Amino acid sequence: MNFRLFIKTICLSSIGIFGSQVFAENVGAPSVQPVNNTATTAGPKAGIMFPAGTFGGDDILLILDNRGKYSLSGGAVEKPVHGTWTIEKNGRHTLLRLSSRSQGGNWLFGVRSKDTLQAVDEDKLNVLERPLNATEDAGILTREK
Repeated sequence: MNFRLFIKTICLSSIGIFGSQVFAENVGAPSVQPVNNTATTAGPKAGIMFPAGTFGGDDILLILDNRGKYSLSGGAVEKPVHGTWTIEKNGRHTLLRLSSRSQGGNWLFGVRSKDTLQAVDEDKLNVLERPLNATEDAGILTREK
């Protein structure tokens, strides 16, 4: 009987030591986050992902397709503009750049969120650092559902 108790004690001790060692090796280890490979699309040559879609506001309709092409129309533009779009990083700001096939049709938007864009000047990106004021700020486009 003592022999069985001895074997049981050895087994339980071994399991406890093994469990403590595994726990100690994992404490402080960085957690592994699952990789999200969903179909958010950015324009060509962009390393930053941004979902394509349709945005509207301020008499502008912007359509971004999955292949990096866009269409911009509405009363704020003389005639519909077409070209390519890219997402880029400028310091703390994420920007959506529309490059037109014709001259004079290039536009720049600050990405406020995946659903909100704001037209910006390249040299005045500081407007993206303050809270958005929908009643005062111009050039705000929101994603249409």
